[in-house]
Amino acid sequence: MSNTYVFIVFFAMIFLLILLVAKFKIHAVTSLFFVSILLGILIKTPINEIPKILNEGFGGTMKNVGIIILLGALLGEVMSNTGAVLKITQQFIKWFGKKHAIAAVGVSAYIMGIPIFPDTVSLLLIPMLTNLASETGISMMAFAGIVGIGVTTSSLVPPTPGPVAGAALLNLPLGQAIPWGIIVSIPGLIATIIYCKTLKKQVPLNDAYLKSSDENIKLPSFATSITPIVIPVVLIVLNTVINTIYPDSTLSSTFAFIGSPVIALTIGCLYAIISQVNNWWKNDDVKTNWIDKALLGAAGPVFITALGGSLAAFIKNAGVAEMLADMIINAHIPGIFVPMLIALLIRSITGSNTLGVTTAAALCQPMLASLGISPLAAYLSMCSGAVIVSHANSSGFWLVSTMCKLDVKDSFVAISGASAISGIFCCATTLILYFLGII
Repeated sequence: MSNTYVFIVFFAMIFLLILLVAKFKIHAVTSLFFVSILLGILIKTPINEIPKILNEGFGGTMKNVGIIILLGALLGEVMSNTGAVLKITQQFIKWFGKKHAIAAVGVSAYIMGIPIFPDTVSLLLIPMLTNLASETGISMMAFAGIVGIGVTTSSLVPPTPGPVAGAALLNLPLGQAIPWGIIVSIPGLIATIIYCKTLKKQVPLNDAYLKSSDENIKLPSFATSITPIVIPVVLIVLNTVINTIYPDSTLSSTFAFIGSPVIALTIGCLYAIISQVNNWWKNDDVKTNWIDKALLGAAGPVFITALGGSLAAFIKNAGVAEMLADMIINAHIPGIFVPMLIALLIRSITGSNTLGVTTAAALCQPMLASLGISPLAAYLSMCSGAVIVSHANSSGFWLVSTMCKLDVKDSFVAISGASAISGIFCCATTLILYFLGII
């Protein structure tokens, strides 16, 4: 096979993937599965080797992400149903004051974006924010923009599917992905708060939500609500720190267990259930219903991530990554821009930041050495790029715009504008860290 042929096939398959998802609305799981097999055939992989490569790529990735994504989905399900999400937001509004409600909601959505899908956060908060807009006079456009800040942490900080997928495919420990993801996402949060404060146009409020929230509903305390998020993050980071400072010690062995992502998230889930649900051992939701919902919610992201591993296996087998890396190097393009631009492109066309990160990781992992960037730099680059563009092909865009009763123009200004500001500042932070030699 000539290099030219391999390049044509490679780019044709990426184009086909985008076309299937964005134009024909075929599920990303089906699209990735089909494209991976077709790529294997077209690069002349021995026909009897294709199932083996497909399964090995799938299984190698699945073992690193399957349980983690499921536990993250379960934690989000518990917190959503117990009212912990509302309590965290109410507490931040109380601390910041209603005058600074935009910042309060931003910090709250930012934190909850770590374990909970952003669409779920929006679904739970917008009725309360509609009443808050009525009380304070703050534009619903501002709340529509800031409630989506959870996309930033869900793109950069595990255990949501995108960052878990990126870290797994790049062989980056979550103990590094979590703290660096938080560091890079903070400027995005600050910039988005400032941007949303400029959105002052008054729009009609959604009457269906006015006075519909029952303030008498008993919610868990703030400490009880937020601790299930804090526990896994702290344990996973401590595992990395302690094993670096005190290797081969009893303490490091202990934290290698409790600080592993699976056990840390299990502890977080158990704490959430025990502390937030009365008589949880008798509760059918706890025993069955919430787990069923978590399984359904996690299935798609898990399979997208694992099939991204299959795609990566065929790309590596074809040697296309090395060829592409050589072309980029000869063009004198700094390697740090490559994963960022790939993730941005996939996200903007397909509307899925999970697919953007997963595809970018699958494409870039085999050529990291040639690009001259570390797995951490590549991870932060692609995760930041996947934040930037949220527009009309995203389900979250229409969920927020519909619930907030925004027209299309106002939705682009509020939702797309806020997403762009957050992503640009995350990307800028990543580039600064890279060019300073920190990552």
